Amino acid sequence: MPTAAVAGGVVRGALSDHGAVFKGIPFAAPPVGDLRWHPPQPVKAWRGVREATRYSAACMQNPIGTGTFLAPLARRYGVGYKTVNWEISEDCLYLNIWTPAWPPKQPRAVMVWLHGGSNRIGTGNETAYDGAELVRHDVVLVTVNYRLGALGFFAHPELSAESPHHASGNYGLLDQIAALRWVHENIAAFGGDPARVTVFGESAGAIDAGMLLCSPLAAGLFQRVIIESGPVVGIAYTHTLQQAERFGQSVAQIALPGRQAPTVKQLREVPAAQVLAAAAQAGRQEPNPEFVLDGWVLPRSPQAVFATGAQQPAGMMIGNNGREASAFRGAASVPLAAGQGPNKTLRTCYGNMAPVALALYAIDARLGRVAAADQWLSEALVICPSAAMAALNTAAGRPAFVYQFRRSIPGKGQDDLGSFHGLEIPFVFGTFHSTVWNWLSFGEQDKALGEIMRSYWANFAKTGDPNAGGLPRWQVFNPKTEDYMEFSADGHAAPGRHVRPTLCDLDVAGLRRRLIANQ
Repeated sequence: MPTAAVAGGVVRGALSDHGAVFKGIPFAAPPVGDLRWHPPQPVKAWRGVREATRYSAACMQNPIGTGTFLAPLARRYGVGYKTVNWEISEDCLYLNIWTPAWPPKQPRAVMVWLHGGSNRIGTGNETAYDGAELVRHDVVLVTVNYRLGALGFFAHPELSAESPHHASGNYGLLDQIAALRWVHENIAAFGGDPARVTVFGESAGAIDAGMLLCSPLAAGLFQRVIIESGPVVGIAYTHTLQQAERFGQSVAQIALPGRQAPTVKQLREVPAAQVLAAAAQAGRQEPNPEFVLDGWVLPRSPQAVFATGAQQPAGMMIGNNGREASAFRGAASVPLAAGQGPNKTLRTCYGNMAPVALALYAIDARLGRVAAADQWLSEALVICPSAAMAALNTAAGRPAFVYQFRRSIPGKGQDDLGSFHGLEIPFVFGTFHSTVWNWLSFGEQDKALGEIMRSYWANFAKTGDPNAGGLPRWQVFNPKTEDYMEFSADGHAAPGRHVRPTLCDLDVAGLRRRLIANQ
């Protein structure tokens, strides 16, 4: 059986068809008891050989995990989705590794996956992220668990006071940084090259990857980034530490009713599920700040960082699905009309045309043109901001490659959902047969497209360029021609130009001004 020496001791995994798999390797001490709401601490050493053949528990969340998102989509396809309760625990800071060969003979590029789920649900253990197919493209894959919800994104005046950095919140991001540091220091034992690390993620995982681009604590820990359906300058906004601390006090008051000024010590003794429930209740009464300008993990907002070209010097692949908004229909229109974040995004990316764009959406929504309204939301909140990030990364002297995923799956829900949020995941991982996706009828064309996409993703991780012989040529993004790769509705990869939606303004000087004004 394969063994490797890592921080803390020796782990033993399992052989796979071509390489080896190691599951449930600790990258930090369990964040429980007094370590709840502390930065991740070093792993405690163990004696003997630690078995690494089973997944750890997922981090604390709704026990049905991503089933809360997927089950309604399956119903729109007329298919029942069998949700199962996950094993969940605060003791969850573990990662999983897939290698393409064992024993390793040469250093290979490393891809570190950050799962999605609004930073409230999900796990790197999800079978949808099984790495067997992706590592066939000669990369090493790492999937990561990180603290979620109010256990991972929570600030409080007492926590700030006890911190040597006078900071609190962003613990989930600190977990991701700790995992990347673990990879930097240990991945060579698995045949990985610590000088060629790509962080990639989808939805909240993509937003987190964008936040890491803006954190000085992540400097030097990765060289490339792949952002799937989560442009950080478009759909994520930071809040001041004071705002986040006030929200944390509200959570404490709800979690410990009847106490005039609940302390963090008392709050650390409250069951984790009770803390999450209190945060959910508080979030219905006031906005949950989540990402915090704490002066340590995030000294500046992503908008300010990208406006000045100060993001980590990483090559970028960025893109989205054709109808991102269809999966959130009903809820999506509310924040667009009332929330400040989407309106800031409109003003940033559309400039003086923002009122016109909003009026066009309102007409589609009022007339019941569902597909058109979905498309508009996708363009305004994801496609245009993604193109803006590509333009800003290019202006900072770093390459960007842009894609559009427009494939949809035949069935009852195809017209209703189209290429919905998250649909590219089984293509990227080759997990079409996972129980996560067995409610969709994938065909041979999908499997062929998935093979092409995995080739692009792996090539980018290896060299910073997705291209290789036998693949359609993917041009680096040029703000003048707006080159991109389209994974089309009929299941083919074809290069295109002018990815920018109508009214979207990609003038870099204007973008920089508006990013600062609307952060």
